[in-house]
Amino acid sequence: MKPIRIRFFAAVTGLLVPQPVAAEGQRFPASPSVVLVTAAPYGARGDGRSDDTEAVQKAINDHAGTGRLIYFPAGRYLVTRTITWPKQWQGRENWGRTYLRGESADTTSIVLRDGVFPDESDPHAVMWCGGFGSADWFHNYVEQLTFDVGKGNPGAVALQFYSNNSGAVRDCRFLAAEGSGHTGLDLGHRDMNGPLLVRNCEVRGFDCGVSCAHAVNGQTFEHLRLSGQRSVGFRNQGQHLAIRGLKSRNSVPAVMSYGALVIDGATLTGIAGAEVSPAVVNYNGGRIYLRDVRTHGYKRALADVETPDAAAAWRIEGEDKAGSLGPDVAEYSSRKPSSPFPSPASSLRLLVKETPELPWDDPATWADVDRHGADPGGEKDSSSAIQSAIDSGATTVFLPGSYRISTPVVIRGKVRRIIGTGGSISYGKDGHEGRDFILADGESPKVLIEHFSAIHGGIEIDTRRTVIFRSVADCDLKMTASAEGGEIFAEDFVTHHLHLRKQRMWARQLNVENEGTHIMNDGGDLWVLGYKTERGGTLLHTRGGGRSEMMGGFSYTTTAGGLAPMFVNEASSVWAWFGEVCFNGDPFSTLVRETRDGETRTIRRGGGNCFPYSGRSASPP
Repeated sequence: MKPIRIRFFAAVTGLLVPQPVAAEGQRFPASPSVVLVTAAPYGARGDGRSDDTEAVQKAINDHAGTGRLIYFPAGRYLVTRTITWPKQWQGRENWGRTYLRGESADTTSIVLRDGVFPDESDPHAVMWCGGFGSADWFHNYVEQLTFDVGKGNPGAVALQFYSNNSGAVRDCRFLAAEGSGHTGLDLGHRDMNGPLLVRNCEVRGFDCGVSCAHAVNGQTFEHLRLSGQRSVGFRNQGQHLAIRGLKSRNSVPAVMSYGALVIDGATLTGIAGAEVSPAVVNYNGGRIYLRDVRTHGYKRALADVETPDAAAAWRIEGEDKAGSLGPDVAEYSSRKPSSPFPSPASSLRLLVKETPELPWDDPATWADVDRHGADPGGEKDSSSAIQSAIDSGATTVFLPGSYRISTPVVIRGKVRRIIGTGGSISYGKDGHEGRDFILADGESPKVLIEHFSAIHGGIEIDTRRTVIFRSVADCDLKMTASAEGGEIFAEDFVTHHLHLRKQRMWARQLNVENEGTHIMNDGGDLWVLGYKTERGGTLLHTRGGGRSEMMGGFSYTTTAGGLAPMFVNEASSVWAWFGEVCFNGDPFSTLVRETRDGETRTIRRGGGNCFPYSGRSASPP
């Protein structure tokens, strides 16, 4: 699918005069980095009648790639053609870092006028978020918006989203009237999309609810709701995907997939017409893992078929593989788990905690670091100004730019939320001594750090307080002895050389790229939904009686895969349902090296590029 190509209109660039954000929902303080589409020079009306196409496009043209927040106050923004995210605009080259957010999906909609895209054989997007054939479109976000394709638009794709390494579609809805809508969320319109996260989204209607395609880079989904699709709820054509918390209510299959797919926790309800269909169709030799999948109203839970031809798939009788008939599937893998030593064939079933949510404070109470003297352009040292904001007594500290830090800033006191708009820390000034931030003891038992495209100096965790990273990239962590026993939540997180020290960590969409050992779990519990890596070296080393569970993802092995085992297990417990893509001829030659009772054994490559591994030697919880 290709977006409509439109002529861009001239725009006035530069900082806007700060204006207050809408009075309801999740509001932000007045800031040049919070760009209201309803304010001058854009003037979108949001009344559902006026054509807001030019206003929305102009706001995106001016601020795509700048690390600013393009904000839609409550309203219905009518558009009449495809809204696009530009790669180049008025001499400025963009590499991602585009952030769109509505006041809430309940109150804020981008609405396509009826009858704009009437040809289902020639689909076009309401919004096309870029993706230019290479994986260099970083840290993009669409949040808290509803996309409504209206009536008479069977060729309408609500959102074509693209991001690499970090990025998310979060808290969004995609709506189509009966007979309207081609695809709700399209992640397969370009190759190399991801890694990225789709979380807490709903698709109602459309021919297909969510579409993914191609071999790299993989996507992660959590709490996805599908209903009313005409052909299929979720279609995967080749990707490595991980889904948790899927709910579907449909008369057609909830999922059709080839490639590699993990579904961890699903309720798939078939309504009238579903009784002749499987709930999940795995085809073309795809690899699939199901855990805690409940179905109702379908002919069977899972059908493994050679082709996606609907008639052939629906006519399958009996149970072609043990455990796939259903209606409920406790645990099923299309490939038998392997282990160098005798181990259970089942997963570890570690306790999975939801990412904590913290109160959204009144923006009038936020401490804006710029008002404490910080330089959002990153030219001057802002260490003392940021520390002043943290020590001001505010519970939310706002960093709306990119900042240079030369002295570590201590997160302490009353602070429970550090929030940016996609900027960088230590901007243009790498190599200073120490970490950018030190997370120390404070009044709040939980601290949330969110929306930074890079924290170059990283963060030292020197407390047992719970820390939550949401949409944070290029941030290395150092754990001190004081952090042992603490909890970490990472949602859409990019890091390097991650070393856990007896902590418990839950990660959704984790991207680790470095040479050498990527993750060391030393005596802790690690659960990952969607793990994507690059470069050579051991991807996960578990020791000290640690427990690690990898639920989906893959290694994009770009260098020196033969130098180290993919997984190392020293007298610990590991479950990994994982894959690999390698185009350089040097994939991992040793997949597992496990040591138990002083003896070491290995699993060498063979039989394909995707495997489940079970190594169980630690004591049960």
